[in-house]
Amino acid sequence: MANNGKIRKKDSARLTWDSKPRRAPNPKDIEFQTAEVVIPNPVRREELPLSFRDGIIGEAEIDKQKMNRLIWGDNLLAMQALLSQGYEGKINLIYIDPPFDSKADYSHKMTINNNPTLEKGGKGGFERGVEFAKEPSVIERLAYKDTWAGGTDSYLDMLYPRLQLMKRLLAEDGSIIVHLDYHIVHYVKILLDEIFGRGLEKDDIGYRNEIIYCYSGGGTPPTEYPRKHDNILWYSKGRKWIFNTQYRPYSEGTVQRGRTAVKGENAKLNPLGTPVNDWWTDIKKITSPTDPEKTYYDTQKSEDLLTRILQCHSSTSNLIADFFCGSGTTLAVAERLNCRWIGCELGKVGIQVARARLVEQQARPFLIENIGNYQREMIYLTGGRIYEMQNLILKLYGATPRDKMSGLGIRKADDGV
Repeated sequence: MANNGKIRKKDSARLTWDSKPRRAPNPKDIEFQTAEVVIPNPVRREELPLSFRDGIIGEAEIDKQKMNRLIWGDNLLAMQALLSQGYEGKINLIYIDPPFDSKADYSHKMTINNNPTLEKGGKGGFERGVEFAKEPSVIERLAYKDTWAGGTDSYLDMLYPRLQLMKRLLAEDGSIIVHLDYHIVHYVKILLDEIFGRGLEKDDIGYRNEIIYCYSGGGTPPTEYPRKHDNILWYSKGRKWIFNTQYRPYSEGTVQRGRTAVKGENAKLNPLGTPVNDWWTDIKKITSPTDPEKTYYDTQKSEDLLTRILQCHSSTSNLIADFFCGSGTTLAVAERLNCRWIGCELGKVGIQVARARLVEQQARPFLIENIGNYQREMIYLTGGRIYEMQNLILKLYGATPRDKMSGLGIRKADDGV
């Protein structure tokens, strides 16, 4: 009981900050514009899902809900649009790797590859070519600056409503996997507890596991322990969820003994190996520029890591989504595992790299879409007032307006924007 005599609510603890959004975002009727129908392998053209209009022979259009989709734009708008288009409760697994280092500048060192490779098993390799730095666009800079301008508060402002939308998109037996590190994991876990549930009892909804993803490489600081792990949080939406036990090879000592210590002298080794636990040391982190899997995208995760996650938490033909899809590793693995997928990425470089990877592995036909006209959408979000957009850009670069300066150097559209 609280000191004022009122009964204290059980498990009422919440993470609060001054600018915490009070209302969850709702679906929005936002148009997706198809930028490209990508058919990596012409032989698979017949796999395009077509629907015939009014039964008229020859009048067909692509059924987008049956297509894999790569969306360029703000994932908040993308998820609101997907909800309005019937995707609520339809996604079986969401994996996200949101930005968690406020010191990142979000420029990308990229390589133009004249001779891409394709390894057995469907992993796309990128041979070294001409390297160049791609700076983010003004829209990307605005979005990333908005994420970090207020430190942790503005980061949580960004992530909180997106997690709320992801819960609505998940199927009842769906799971969300959130990949973070020490910078922000302790805050985000409390948000996930609030949105999905704390999973305090065995069959409760919400929290299921925290996976410690360990890796090696890099230097050793002289005054503190090396930081050599990421934190991967797993939450379920409902009381039932998909979980397929994964195995890794036995240690050399166990193989030499021919048994497991737990099962005794006469026990036989499981041909599948030993079940994976909640700390992973057997999957590499992509750090070397000569790694055959490297796409020259700064925050790229390995296909082995995503393969384990997808195989554990989804089944063939399930719908997988990654709303911070970066270089497209989740999409490439989902394609290889014959799952359906939706990816969303704000940066144009990420869209280009993801497209190249999927083309290299001869993926099924997929769509590249954008959210309306994205640059104009940003202007609409400022109430249609050009001077507000101008002030945002000046503030972004720490600049002051020049005398007798007007406009943004853009043509006024027919609708007045």
